[in-house]
Amino acid sequence: MEPNFGHDHVFLPATHADRVDALRVLVNALPGRQPFDMQLLLGAYEVALEGCSRWGLVQAIREILQGSLPHGFLPSPPELRREVNRVMGPHEAARRREAEAERLYRWPEDDQRRALPAPKGDPEAVAKWRVRRAAQKAEAAAKSAGAPVDQALFADREERTNRTPADAVSDFMARRDRRHDAFRSESGTETGHDDG
Repeated sequence: MEPNFGHDHVFLPATHADRVDALRVLVNALPGRQPFDMQLLLGAYEVALEGCSRWGLVQAIREILQGSLPHGFLPSPPELRREVNRVMGPHEAARRREAEAERLYRWPEDDQRRALPAPKGDPEAVAKWRVRRAAQKAEAAAKSAGAPVDQALFADREERTNRTPADAVSDFMARRDRRHDAFRSESGTETGHDDG
């Protein structure tokens, strides 16, 4: 089930009070399988629910009360944690996908430090800055030069870089007209129609 509030809200950690409230709801709503010590049970649930989110806990209890478990008794601590993990599964997967997409589509330049302005006053610092800046410029120039262009595949590369927008539009229109003419001639010969 998709939450109808902010994505970050789904991952807010549950507090001790949230866990106690959850246990109180379950104990009062569902029959226990055997007599239990409330303090011992609370301690077991505290361990089982470490690190779970408030939204996941509330949603898991909601689904348990709606019959998600194969029995109608108070769930054991591991059962409740499994339900919380099941409810949070799609959200955790979405968060992993977002992190992976951010990693994949991040430019290496985003992680590089930007060039700082030249320091003033200290000649040694200025000299170090100039050396570092020259190295950055050389690296940028080498990167922009890139790999040599395969002339067999891109023979008209230089010509294309010098084209104006009007040249590009006219080339596109000429290619389109040639395609339409070819299509018309094919459809005319296939159906047996003659323009004459």
